[in-house]
Amino acid sequence: MPYFELKNDEISFPPAYFADIDGLLAVGGTMSTERLLLAYNSGIYYWHYPLKHIKWWSPDPRIVIKLDTHEIPQPRLDTLLEDFEVRVDSNFEEVLRACQNQYNIEGQMDNRWLTERMVRTFMELHKKGYAHTVEVWKKGKLVGGLFGVAIGKLFFGEYGFSTEEHADELAILFLIDRLQHQDFILIDMQKETFSFTNLEQDEMPRLEYMDLCKENANRFADHAYTEF
Repeated sequence: MPYFELKNDEISFPPAYFADIDGLLAVGGTMSTERLLLAYNSGIYYWHYPLKHIKWWSPDPRIVIKLDTHEIPQPRLDTLLEDFEVRVDSNFEEVLRACQNQYNIEGQMDNRWLTERMVRTFMELHKKGYAHTVEVWKKGKLVGGLFGVAIGKLFFGEYGFSTEEHADELAILFLIDRLQHQDFILIDMQKETFSFTNLEQDEMPRLEYMDLCKENANRFADHAYTEF
């Protein structure tokens, strides 16, 4: 199937609905925070193969959690909170390094690999107020968590990890609960590195998802920093 090749010196994307049947839209382009934010706002996400071009995707349908209808199992969340401590944005880089330890498996350099280039990009987005972590701690040790990018009232999931049973479950339940209390609309769950077992998810048609991303970007253009 045909796809678009992006220019390094031009930060733009073709319309996401031009993606092929597998969802592949384009390859290439120099990674930057500006390009990545534009991708999120256009209904597009990246997979960064370590030794190949960046690939940009927009499958149909999109996997999301619609926060206005999602019901938190509150007793389960309360039980998990008795066993762990949850912090937000207390050690962003440590979460990224923990994700590298889980997904950067020697000899298996696939699309889950979290490159140093992307670590730097997410660190920059964190400094600008866009990228955030939910961290699960036990006895002073980081044992699970997740990170993603918040723009306006949308949260784009990137990676989650766990070194202790149920730590990742607590991270995603805490995130959902927190975002619901802040009137977020949805969480993008498309990436396999942001997958959690036994979690009910929704499907959204690509065109509806694109329109939502663009409307959100326009609405929050002047105050995109999120009080996460």
